Amino acid sequence: IPTTKDGYVIKSGHVSIKADRYYVSVLVEIPDNKMANNSSEGIGIDLGLKDLAIISNGKTYKNINRSAKLKKLEKQLIRGQRSLSRKYENSKKGES
Repeated sequence: IPTTKDGYVIKSGHVSIKADRYYVSVLVEIPDNKMANNSSEGIGIDLGLKDLAIISNGKTYKNINRSAKLKKLEKQLIRGQRSLSRKYENSKKGES
C-alpha cells in the first residue's frame, strides 16, 4: 500500500473473506503532478495511408497494419484456418 508521505491519500478500505481467504481492497488517491500545457498553439494531424498520422510538430506514427510481419501472420492464420476447416469437414463425413 503506498504511503501517505508520497502525497497519496487513502480514501477507503474493505476487508472481505471468500473461500477461507482474506482480501483487502484499498482506494488510494494519487496526486497528478503533471502541469497542464495551456498554450494557445494549435496542432494539426494529417491521417494518411503510408503513415497512420503525422502531427504538425513533425512526429509520425507508423501504420502497424501495413507491416510485412503482420501480413505474414495474417497469411499463416488464413492457411491454418483453411486447414482446420478441411479437417473438421472430413471428420464430420467420417473420412480419415
